[in-house]
Amino acid sequence: MTTSRKHTLKQHGFTLVEAVIVMVVTGVLAGVMVLFIRQPVQNYVDAAGRAELSDTADLALRRMARELRGALPNSIRTNFNNGVWYVQFIPAKAGGQYLAVEDNPTVTGATPLSFTSTSAKSFNIVGPLPVGAAAIVPNTDYIVIYNLGNGIAGADAYDGGNIAQVAALNIVNLNPLLTMTSNPFALAATPNASPGHRFNVVNTPVTFRCEGRADGTGTLARIEDGAFASTQPQPAVGGNPLLAANVQECDFSAAQAGSLHSALIGMTLSLARPRAGGAANGLETVTLVHQIHVDNTP
Repeated sequence: MTTSRKHTLKQHGFTLVEAVIVMVVTGVLAGVMVLFIRQPVQNYVDAAGRAELSDTADLALRRMARELRGALPNSIRTNFNNGVWYVQFIPAKAGGQYLAVEDNPTVTGATPLSFTSTSAKSFNIVGPLPVGAAAIVPNTDYIVIYNLGNGIAGADAYDGGNIAQVAALNIVNLNPLLTMTSNPFALAATPNASPGHRFNVVNTPVTFRCEGRADGTGTLARIEDGAFASTQPQPAVGGNPLLAANVQECDFSAAQAGSLHSALIGMTLSLARPRAGGAANGLETVTLVHQIHVDNTP
């Protein structure tokens, strides 16, 4: 006799109702997690953006400060026009002493700098020549004597009364002899000789151009002007390298104390850019203020 047995198998799974309940609970938990995580993440992104803007502004101001400290005495001037700041200066690369007539040179062939004859275009340099990056380069560098600035006749390099281009530099009788393309120092009605018989070696003027815009799309640029002019130029940005973008506002001042041969340069730079998530979330802004002391002893 055979006996048949029926085997029953239990089926395991989720019902549709259970699946829907799980999805709803998961969505609620995810929403709660977003509420707790979103703000810390947003704070981190905003802090990182502010740090980046601060680094950019600090680097730009430090570079400006370094170059302005090395400017030719009394050559820094500022101008504000149509929402744009222009800070111009003449970069000085070296200095030295010239042989003067009152030194009573006794060396054979010694040539003092003349403040009376425009045809006398050469003079001997006292002491060693500048070397390395400060070396004098003919047809590129200029020499300036006793620059007082402020439009003083015969003592303002921008007016050309006390600046001459270097034409040649030679060693004659073991003494450095510098030759100029012209001698403007002899043209002034009252020659402005340096009390210490010093001269500065300079390059062509440079302008920092800073244009601030409320939406943070302004620029700070360094522009080499290439010419000396009594009227301060207002160059456009063009293809010049930018020191900073995202400029929202800038302000510069140059308080000069002529009797003290010094000046205080104030620089304020504000950068801004949209917060994470787009312009609808507003602008992230930073403002840095920097002041430097400039020695204007000519």
